Amino acid sequence: MFKELVVATHNQGKVEEFKTLMQGLPLEIKYLADFEPVEEPVENGRTFAANARLKATYYAKKLGKVCIADDSGLEVQALDGAPGVRSARYAGEKATDEENNNLLLHNMKFQVKRTCRFRCALCVVQPDGKVLNEVDGICEGMLLHAPLGEEGFGYDPLFWSTELHKGMGEASMQEKNKISHRGKAIRKLMAIWGKKK
Repeated sequence: MFKELVVATHNQGKVEEFKTLMQGLPLEIKYLADFEPVEEPVENGRTFAANARLKATYYAKKLGKVCIADDSGLEVQALDGAPGVRSARYAGEKATDEENNNLLLHNMKFQVKRTCRFRCALCVVQPDGKVLNEVDGICEGMLLHAPLGEEGFGYDPLFWSTELHKGMGEASMQEKNKISHRGKAIRKLMAIWGKKK
């Protein structure tokens, strides 16, 4: 088992979640902010899994370290799975969370069926490009008609969790991590690693 793992993300919200969810692992966990900046890869995969693999492979080779990358987003049933892999860039390449949320609410204005899910794909890759692990996690819910709560990031304010019976934007980090797509994926990964120790 490797001793050091780099979480390949610049998203501060994700960094905080990884820090909490991976507490207690016998690994030194580092983040992209701990290294000299490298150009970001083009995320042109058609699935979350493809993008996670692309990012993990890219950063593992660039940094010469074992890297874990996540690709995640929101899939809305009434929009045929959109925003999907375009979740972070739904309203444009440099879109803010607020701009993405506003566009989604606009596109869903006349929709009665509001079933949606958060999906996360995680991939762990060695510096030589070998994929060590790939897992995913899903969190089911409903899309709200307006933002709710001040917690979380991304589409959290628009997501009603059917597991928590509250808005994701109202949930504490602890509550969210128990049921979130990323929490589920990381726990799957840790269960696999537990078997490999």
